[in-house]
Amino acid sequence: MTLPSRRHVRELVRKETRQLLRDPRTRLIILVAPIVQLLVFGYAVNTDIRDVRTVVVDHDASQDSRRLVSAFMASGRFRVVERASRPAAIADALDRGEAVVGLQIPAGFAADLASGRGTEVQLLVDGTDSNTGTVALGYAGRIVQRFAADALHETAGRAGRTAPPAGIDLRARAWYNPDLASRDYNVPAVIGAILMLMCLLLTALAVA
Repeated sequence: MTLPSRRHVRELVRKETRQLLRDPRTRLIILVAPIVQLLVFGYAVNTDIRDVRTVVVDHDASQDSRRLVSAFMASGRFRVVERASRPAAIADALDRGEAVVGLQIPAGFAADLASGRGTEVQLLVDGTDSNTGTVALGYAGRIVQRFAADALHETAGRAGRTAPPAGIDLRARAWYNPDLASRDYNVPAVIGAILMLMCLLLTALAVA
């Protein structure tokens, strides 16, 4: 079997291109549809978590409790929309959709930290949007863990002793897209998917 020459392939590509561009509907499929899909799926679909509406109930009202709340706000992931004194305010805000996360700090929070006994905080997350709730819960957990580690070292330093080792500290770092912006992941993936679909579609149109 004789292989086609470059000239034959070039003429075939030219003929197929003219044939595809001759039909207005085909031009819409080739040019407009991929651009619309890239904008919609690459930029409109955003899974980043920013300024999550948060309700805070601080029963301790101490410097340490305010530092914990400030750590949430400084991360850029959470935005305090209400400060209440009743625990029921968190449930009310979550039910009304006015907040996604509720943070409750118990009384004696600072005293427990200073004594080294350890303490607990309650974090309530609206699970209606499971993706947002899961990501927000992960961010909140890391913020609390970092705050607890810093408080442990500060308490040990004030007491003149060395803080106990924290064990293995496993930290994952993304070299590509270090900010983990969903857009930087979505756009290349959408481009590849669109190219694959367009090749299949154009081949089917040429055969038909």
